[in-house]
Amino acid sequence: MILMVRADDRLIHGMVAVSWTSYLQPQTILVANDEAAKDSFKSMTMKMAKPAGVNLVIKDLDASVRALNNPVNDRKKIFLVTQSVEDALYIFERVKGITKLNIGTAGVNKKQDETYIPTLAQVYMTQREYDCAKKMADQGTEVFAQITPTLERMDFRDIEKIFNK
Repeated sequence: MILMVRADDRLIHGMVAVSWTSYLQPQTILVANDEAAKDSFKSMTMKMAKPAGVNLVIKDLDASVRALNNPVNDRKKIFLVTQSVEDALYIFERVKGITKLNIGTAGVNKKQDETYIPTLAQVYMTQREYDCAKKMADQGTEVFAQITPTLERMDFRDIEKIFNK
């Protein structure tokens, strides 16, 4: 069971490893990211940041889809972390059971030549990310922006207001 998907361009860091993991209490954190799956140094640093008692698995997007569709994982409590909303949509279109998308610190590591629109402090989205999030919201996924479980939350209808000015 996928407890939540978090789009966070830093993947595993303090807020994810401590705040969200404590809040969600998953058995496994699955990082779905093509680059991290190939980079042993990045994988090692994420494994050092993960909390004790939680499994951390790092797979590329397609291997993540296969793992999430494997019935052996149906009863496991999985916290899925992607680097972008686009990656979250990629998995959403191929895996059933994704009901929550948390847009975390997406946009902190800004790409050149992209226009980023702030939603909450430290949460920025491009038009493309908004379009991807809207596809998920339109199909019933609860989409929201929130840094940590104890900080301000912005529901998708408020994100829509920002993008539809």
